[in-house]
Amino acid sequence: MPAMAKLALLVALLALGVAILAYQETGGSKDLSRRLDTLRQETAESLSKMEKALRPGGAKP
Repeated sequence: MPAMAKLALLVALLALGVAILAYQETGGSKDLSRRLDTLRQETAESLSKMEKALRPGGAKP
């Protein structure tokens, strides 16, 4: 393997390591899952409020 290819591989592995560390530092998939759950809940609440505003008396078809 030529020297430049080895150097490129080393740089790529270092970049991958830094990316993994940054992902874990920001919370990783746990934080993403929590944020998605919060977003789902807020969306459901907003849709419920919108339905109540559009259907006076809460009548369902």
